[in-house]
Amino acid sequence: MSHASLGLPVGRGLLYLIVAGAAWGTAGAAASLVYRTSDIGPVTLSFWRCAIGFVLLLAARLLRPRVRPAVPVPLGRRLLRAGATGVGLAVFQTA
Repeated sequence: MSHASLGLPVGRGLLYLIVAGAAWGTAGAAASLVYRTSDIGPVTLSFWRCAIGFVLLLAARLLRPRVRPAVPVPLGRRLLRAGATGVGLAVFQTA
């Protein structure tokens, strides 16, 4: 396999893995701390995590330069895909 076909530089991919690993590793400790210091339950904590994540992703999307895909995807399909992804992540965080 040619390395020219990869869409992401190795350094950036490693940085993404490091950030994801740090976020994954600290999520349980942070949730435990929140449970001990407040009366927030797991569903409420999941809601706020998803809401804050949504705001951060929206801000990142607005700050990124806009790139048009070669083949435009219909709006209905994009909304369905975004909605399904959001519901899946919300169920995952709550579970």
